[in-house]
Amino acid sequence: MIDKKCVYIVSGYMRSGTSMMMKSLNAGGLTAVFSNYKDDYLNKKYARSGYEPNPEGFYELGPKEFEAKDFPLIYSGQLIKLLHWRLEALPEYNYRIIFMERDPVEIEVSYLKMFQRRPPFVLHKYKELINGIYRKLDDRQDIDYVQVQHRDMLTKPLETLSMLRDNEWPIDDIEAAAGTVNQALYRSKKGDLEKVREEIPGLRTDLPQILKEKKSER
Repeated sequence: MIDKKCVYIVSGYMRSGTSMMMKSLNAGGLTAVFSNYKDDYLNKKYARSGYEPNPEGFYELGPKEFEAKDFPLIYSGQLIKLLHWRLEALPEYNYRIIFMERDPVEIEVSYLKMFQRRPPFVLHKYKELINGIYRKLDDRQDIDYVQVQHRDMLTKPLETLSMLRDNEWPIDDIEAAAGTVNQALYRSKKGDLEKVREEIPGLRTDLPQILKEKKSER
C-alpha cells in the first residue's frame, strides 16, 4: 500500500539505470512525476547519428520543481527521480529511496556516448563516492533506502522487483513492472570503452596524479 506521507525516490549516479527503474515502477503501479519537456529537450540535445541516450524517457523533473516552497509535500505518495548529488539537500520528511549502482566503466561508456567528453574525475572514485552517500543516508532517521544493481535489474527484474516489494515498495503488478525492462537498451558495456574513446575526436583520458596514485593502490 502506498504511504501517502512518504516520497518515493529513485536515485543514483548519472547513466546508472535510474530511468529504467522509474519506468518499471510506474508500470507496476506507482505514480511517477516527471517533465515530458525535459525528456524531449535532453534527447534532442544529445541525440547524434541515430543515438538517443534515453529513447524511453529520462523521467526527470526540472530544477524549479526542487526549489518549490512546498517540496517535498507536493510529491507525497508519488515517485520522483533525483540524481545522487541532490540527496544530501533533501529537507526533513519521510522518504523511501532506491539507489541504483552500476559498474563505473559501463557508466563511463554511456557518459561518453551521450556527452562526447571526458567524464567527471569523481567517476574514477565511484565506490568511495557511493559509500560516502550511504553513510550520509544512514545518519538520516527519515530515510529508508535499498541498493539495486543495474545488472540485476536487467538480468532478473522479477526477482529484483520482488525484493523491493519485500522491502515495502508498493509495487502492485510485478509482471507489468518487469515487462518494461528493454534488453535492447543495454548498449554501453565494459568491452566498448576503448572503441568509444577512439570515436571521440581529441578526447583526453589523462588523470590528475593523485587519482593515478589511488588507482595504482587498488
